[in-house]
Amino acid sequence: MVKRPFLVTISCWFLVIGSLSALVSSYLGRNDPAMLAGMGHSVIPAEVQYAILMFSMGINLVAAVAMLQRQRGARTAYLVWGGIDIAFCLATLPLKMDVLPGALMFAVICAFLYSPKSNAWFSPRKAANDACMTPA
Repeated sequence: MVKRPFLVTISCWFLVIGSLSALVSSYLGRNDPAMLAGMGHSVIPAEVQYAILMFSMGINLVAAVAMLQRQRGARTAYLVWGGIDIAFCLATLPLKMDVLPGALMFAVICAFLYSPKSNAWFSPRKAANDACMTPA
């Protein structure tokens, strides 16, 4: 059995812990006046922002757990949703520089998830009898 690349493990566990902490902190801070004041600068109502945050962190959590289980499509789901999320943030946030830290972290994680070792680990496994040279 091929061992999971270290950078995939670190990236996925970072996503799991980060997603869980974001879900808990956003739920516990949903009535925080400072948080609501910060969210008030956006064109989107705070309730909708919370719903988007919960949905986004849920997708990240599910994708990270699936990537730990060697599900190839989870990488694609994380990449596509991350791109949509960054584009949405750039379109709606008044301070575009607030998107930069998350976008950089997303780029680093994607670089780890799509490195040559990671690609080899996520590639479809072949059965032992696939090496047969006789035509089907």
